[in-house]
Amino acid sequence: MPMPPPPRKDFPAFPFAPYPIQSEFMSFLYAALSSGPGALALLESPTGTGKTLSIICSALQWLLDHREAAVVAATALAHPSGASGSGGDDDEPDWLRDFKPAAAVKESTKKKAKPPAMRKTLVSRKPDGFGEEDGGDDEGEFLLEEYESDSEDVARRGVGKRAHCGSSSSSSSEDDDEMTPKVFFTSRTHSQLSQFVGELKRTEFAGRIRTVCLGSRKNLCINKDVLKMGSGNRINERCLELQKNKKSTKIKLKAVLSCLDEYLDRFYNVLGAGNRRYIQTLTVLTKSFIRVLINNQDGASTMSSMTINQFLFSLDIDNINIVKLCQFVKESNIIHKVCGYANKLSSIQNQFDLQLHDEGSSIACFQALVDFLRSLLNSNDDGRIIVAKQKLGGQPDEAYLKFVMLCAEKIFSEVTQDAYAVILAGGTLQPIEETRLRLCPSLPPTDIKFFTCNHIVPPESILPIAVTRGPSGKAFDFSYNSRSSPSMIEELGRFICNIITVVPEGVVMFFSSYDYERRVYDAWMTTGTISRISKKKHVFREPRNSADVEAVLNKYKEAIESCSNFSQDTGVNGALLLAVVGGKISEGINFSNGMGRCVIMVGLPYPSPSDVELIETIKHIESISSSFSVGDDKALSRKYDDECELQPGYDILRKCTRGGREYYENLCMKAVNQSIGRAIRHINDYAAMLLVDSRYAQTSSTKSFSCPADKLPQWIKARLSCAQNYGEVHRSLHQFFKFNKKNVEIL
Repeated sequence: MPMPPPPRKDFPAFPFAPYPIQSEFMSFLYAALSSGPGALALLESPTGTGKTLSIICSALQWLLDHREAAVVAATALAHPSGASGSGGDDDEPDWLRDFKPAAAVKESTKKKAKPPAMRKTLVSRKPDGFGEEDGGDDEGEFLLEEYESDSEDVARRGVGKRAHCGSSSSSSSEDDDEMTPKVFFTSRTHSQLSQFVGELKRTEFAGRIRTVCLGSRKNLCINKDVLKMGSGNRINERCLELQKNKKSTKIKLKAVLSCLDEYLDRFYNVLGAGNRRYIQTLTVLTKSFIRVLINNQDGASTMSSMTINQFLFSLDIDNINIVKLCQFVKESNIIHKVCGYANKLSSIQNQFDLQLHDEGSSIACFQALVDFLRSLLNSNDDGRIIVAKQKLGGQPDEAYLKFVMLCAEKIFSEVTQDAYAVILAGGTLQPIEETRLRLCPSLPPTDIKFFTCNHIVPPESILPIAVTRGPSGKAFDFSYNSRSSPSMIEELGRFICNIITVVPEGVVMFFSSYDYERRVYDAWMTTGTISRISKKKHVFREPRNSADVEAVLNKYKEAIESCSNFSQDTGVNGALLLAVVGGKISEGINFSNGMGRCVIMVGLPYPSPSDVELIETIKHIESISSSFSVGDDKALSRKYDDECELQPGYDILRKCTRGGREYYENLCMKAVNQSIGRAIRHINDYAAMLLVDSRYAQTSSTKSFSCPADKLPQWIKARLSCAQNYGEVHRSLHQFFKFNKKNVEIL
């Protein structure tokens, strides 16, 4: 048995005395790293408990300890203590002995060679006929270099396969310390990376360990339209918007086709045979994709899902070698050549395409096509192709092609195989079984280390209540069929008008969608509810455009700070922010202190079963969970694969008996947990959390969906109470804020 390094419970780099939960977190992470190689650990800690700082202090302490151990081991090898043979290593732990070869083995440094498929033309003169037309000399920069394709076997090795660290000759060009252990901190957002750097500077590691940030949209972005925005925040927001829209839309495909046609018309006679052939192949594929998005049949479904093979056969493009085509795109720099020429031509002719501008730059359009082509290299069962055809009389941007990855195991395994250890940390990781099925279904549950903890705030600092009825006694039911009724919206308005009289400072109210928020707001404007609310709190709404969120939040904060002295008189005492689950505010904004004294969740934000991508994912999870539970149900899998036309989403959900339905419920409750957790950000913070829907008070039933309250975080669930009438809610809120206001004054 390999001997792990000794456990560690002290972390001197922590800038202050850690709370017990933080100490447990760091000790667990240190032990998880020490149990490598091949360790996989999941750490769940509520937002606001100091995860980032704890990760820094434990992971970097582990890094330094291992570097020091390596130095000691190297010294011992260089100066043996008199023991003969290899006896001097008998007492050395296995984990340290295994570590030395990886640190010592290093190939000689070589200069990275240019891909063999590319070669520069040695003749300095221009090809015959080139440069004789207008702009000829200037257009030479857009001409592709001669391309010679490798064999198909070489292409298959080079495309669709990620290089493994230290496994290729190119890695030998790095510095001598390439094999030294490193810690890679990755995040979903740039703001979290900025937070990481800020927390790192608070520790002593800032002066002892070299740190480099590998992600910066402002420095690395190649989209000229995005860079023109200037502001770092605006660049980040626009980049996120473009990333979310990874579909190959009909407009994008037409833009790419136009660029290809213009390029081929201009350079056809001077292009090499290989370049010409591949560009023509791209043109053929693009035209095929556009044709499949045109719906000419009355009453036909506009949405369908296919396997990769079904898609290729339906378009009669299964004979095209997409592997070699993707290699050509990767090595030839065709995207920049073709788009550069097209953009120059547009500027000369002063015919800038407004539709192209709306879809992003020509490079972004071309990249979307290339990404889709690469997705066709996946295994047939790894994902699905979503084909959304243009509706009769509909807009062109409604038509798109998109690949949905269903099985992430292969991609994730490339990370786990190369890394010494992998740590996944977050605020809402449970249920762990679902995470395992999505990322590593072949890995036994016992091989995954898991740590979870409560919040650092004391129990009396939070007040979660399941609100079942409004002030008039009407039961709250915000299910899809009931939520839009005038009586339900009116009762919700009465509830808010009463709540704001007892809650100080800021109130954040979450709705299930932008459309429902707009419907409620419009109804409240008509009935005068907004006018009544405005007498107590300023009203703000989350904008759809994420670039405008920052300005709204600043106004919201200013309104709260200007009314910080709460009183029971008729004056304005704060602000109300109407937000949307899944929007910018619910995922990346912190409402500490007065910014979020009360968070209200209206209903259960279940995702729409009409979402094609969601239903395909549910079908996949249901299939693999059934396979692991009762054996491989191949008949069910074939049934799904043979149905190109999407079944109604509700029918799919009704058929689900295991993982599919569980996944659907978890999506809803993870969104709830993420939203209501925005309010508690530090140990002295306090907030009320109102879950407004009678379903939050339901008990679990084997015949229906599980109880939503069961999926709340433990630190919230332990304090949750179910109010049978509004009077209980009002009294609890009054006592809660009175108690915590006194505590703050004492502090």
